[in-house]
Amino acid sequence: MSEQERMLVRLGRVLELISRPHPCNDVLPVEVQANLWQLGFPCTELTPREDLIPRLWERKRSLLSAIEPEWRGPGITPPSAA
Repeated sequence: MSEQERMLVRLGRVLELISRPHPCNDVLPVEVQANLWQLGFPCTELTPREDLIPRLWERKRSLLSAIEPEWRGPGITPPSAA
């Protein structure tokens, strides 16, 4: 597994943790904060999840586009619904 793939897995796990339903006054757990810091997202227990989620998705999308194979034309495009 490449470093980019490992990063995608870590980003996915953190996204799962912070995007779950939570009480409005719920703070970020220390474990989640540590994971975010390791991924390059400085935060505190009071950092709003709503601020972190788009930034995490942005990083995940950029990694996905970097490792996905390029589109090779209409030969692999599924047929449209008729």
